[in-house]
Amino acid sequence: MENFKKNIKDNFEDFYSQNTSSDVLNNFRKNSFASLNSLGLPSLKDEDWRFTNLNDFYKSVFKYRIQDNKKFDSALIPESLNFSDVTFVYLYNGKLSHFDSIENVKIEDLESYISGQDSNEFEEIINGHSEKNKDFTFEMNSAFLKDGVYIEVEKNIKLKKPIVIINYYDSEASFVCHRNIINFKDLSEGQIVEYTFSDDNVSFLSNKATCFLLGNSTNVEHLSVDESNKSSYILSNLKISQKKDSNFTTDTILIGGKLYRNNVHPVLNGEGSNSNILGLYLSKDSQHMDNYMFVEHIKPNCGSRQLYKGILKDASKGVFHGRILVHNEAQKTDAKQTNRNLLLSEKAQVDTKPQLEIYADDVKCTHGATTGQIDNEALYYLRARGINLEDAKLIMIRSFTEELLEFISSNFILDLHKSFVEKWFLNSQLAKSE
Repeated sequence: MENFKKNIKDNFEDFYSQNTSSDVLNNFRKNSFASLNSLGLPSLKDEDWRFTNLNDFYKSVFKYRIQDNKKFDSALIPESLNFSDVTFVYLYNGKLSHFDSIENVKIEDLESYISGQDSNEFEEIINGHSEKNKDFTFEMNSAFLKDGVYIEVEKNIKLKKPIVIINYYDSEASFVCHRNIINFKDLSEGQIVEYTFSDDNVSFLSNKATCFLLGNSTNVEHLSVDESNKSSYILSNLKISQKKDSNFTTDTILIGGKLYRNNVHPVLNGEGSNSNILGLYLSKDSQHMDNYMFVEHIKPNCGSRQLYKGILKDASKGVFHGRILVHNEAQKTDAKQTNRNLLLSEKAQVDTKPQLEIYADDVKCTHGATTGQIDNEALYYLRARGINLEDAKLIMIRSFTEELLEFISSNFILDLHKSFVEKWFLNSQLAKSE
């Protein structure tokens, strides 16, 4: 662990000496690194990390590199994302490469944008999220804040086409930090897709964050898919700040990574806001996927739904730790948390921990978790109707994933979700190509 601390310290000193930004941004970086040191590195003794052993991760050595301005090769885009009716934003190793222009939407390199803001604007954009539940992964991301994209959708604008952010890690990636900030002004609507993938022959650390700022009466649907290679370490944060009567649905599909820590933290800070937090973690071999949900209800008359499902093969491991915090002002809160897991081998393992922390007295909050294997009685029922064993298993596995689709209204996101899940079925030899 001490070697890892030194590795991060050395990387930060090199990074800081090579970056001359605004005083506000430089101070933010220094303060974030001080906060990172104050928090310390997590271990199995920490309640929020007790199911994830980081010893192998701490033995790794990573080197932060200042990213060049590379042109994204559109030939790299997988066929499932080869659309003509979307707005593409391309990132190369986390750095904005180029993008399609779109009316009434600002798209800019993150560092360029925030360096031009005064201290008040900077505070609103960068720190427009809750300070509750500080985590070393997000503080590290803040200390190395530079790359990524800032997207702002103007007031009253309804996006005609989805915005698709594609991020590719190539062989020069080693330690990459980037943050995407997506700001929907009052009464705006749209769909955002984030897709991450990588060169198969590179082992790297990705510390990525996406922050949504949702104004009054906004309506946003979000899909995040990560297919990075299975020798990578991925630390991911999704933070959502919601104002009055805003509606947000996020759907996360985890496929890549040797070790994946997925933190999701929506803050319902406007009366009448609603948040749907959906996720599907698909693991095989010896992958480890750790999902930490922290849903924070601050204002009254808000609703949230957490539904995370895991399908685990081989000797892979999954973790779900879901926490709902209801502040004392948040009367009439309606919050539900559900985690379901399907184990496809005897060696696959899941740890799940639901948690409620309620300080209001007029609320409706529930949680539940289940873990099991394929139901033999249901399997027998299908076999009795002439369906062979492998096809019967696939029918049941597919049906296990479909509950998530009930919360998604965008046909574009629905189709993409199904496409990536089916691709994993094929790559995992659960389904056969036609």
